[in-house]
Amino acid sequence: MLSRICTAAFVACLTVVQVPAMAQADVPSTAVNFKKGTSSATVQGKLQGNKVETRDYVVRAGAGQTMTVQMETKSTSTYFNVLPPGSDEALFRGEMADAPTWTGALPASGDYRVRVFLNRAAARQGKLSAYTLKISVVN
Repeated sequence: MLSRICTAAFVACLTVVQVPAMAQADVPSTAVNFKKGTSSATVQGKLQGNKVETRDYVVRAGAGQTMTVQMETKSTSTYFNVLPPGSDEALFRGEMADAPTWTGALPASGDYRVRVFLNRAAARQGKLSAYTLKISVVN
């Protein structure tokens, strides 16, 4: 009996540990490429609660470069985070900021994710949000 309980607890722990990886795989992503000779790009998008509540914009950058992200939206429920390569620990958390702008030095080379999302209440209510992101990376 104890063996069954331990096995069930072990399987439950594995399931909990795997959920973030599966959830991340479900986030639609778009690669952001800068036109030759430029260091910035502008992208537009829409989020719809209960459908697409989150979208990643992937930007390849190098350690020591400076990234700036500016978001324009009429929604008070739309935010963005900046996630470094290989991590879900945000360098910037939009919900905690006073303004929808971030500038920071990049700690590592690789693919950074600018994750745009609706807050939980807006997502549950099925709200629609249009936004524009301006992303720049300079040496």
